[in-house]
Amino acid sequence: MPPLDDPAAAGQRSGGRVAGQSYAPPAPKSAGTGSNWPFRDYTDVQPAALREAYEWWQDICRDVAPRRRARRMEQADLARDAGISLNTVQRIERGDWTAAHNLFLVCSVLGLRIEQTVEVADPRPPSPADRAARRGLARPATHDRVATREEVLAGRAVLTALARHHELAEPRVDLNGTVYVHAPRSGDFGPLWRFSTVLAQTLGVWVNVSADQAAANRNEAQLL
Repeated sequence: MPPLDDPAAAGQRSGGRVAGQSYAPPAPKSAGTGSNWPFRDYTDVQPAALREAYEWWQDICRDVAPRRRARRMEQADLARDAGISLNTVQRIERGDWTAAHNLFLVCSVLGLRIEQTVEVADPRPPSPADRAARRGLARPATHDRVATREEVLAGRAVLTALARHHELAEPRVDLNGTVYVHAPRSGDFGPLWRFSTVLAQTLGVWVNVSADQAAANRNEAQLL
């Protein structure tokens, strides 16, 4: 077989294949290792450009479905407003590759900007052995101040509505402003992360969120 940079080999490129071999990388949902998409670990992916593309795609696509639901839109509504097919919207929400301009159209409809994802600290679930990390959530770099109890109470209506949307029950707040919620599944930090991020974007200040009910009881957190 001639080398891929050989002109003769170049003539064999067609249908997503190079010299008879597929050259398209796998979709982000199946590349890398660790937790299932949208929390895959692409650390060992080479070259660096492909690794960064996976991370970029995952960071943006994982916010599409929560943002769509927050706007009370069905997938068909999003497809219509973006001018793309329903199948394309479903592929994006599943973590499949699609033409980049389709993702840009979806982001435009949802008001989702790249800077809202690339400046956010890594939200991948911490190790089960790291108890301290499991109790906390990473904070976006753009929010350098944490909400006080008074600010949380002032935004009570928005906070409780967002908690219901993300299926987080019984939001409570302690004297320090930390909000405690019941997560739908133990150990699943996805809903907490998405709730915290959207809440910060809405209120303009980061709110510490925890699912540690023992801490909520110790700190005498009160229902909102």
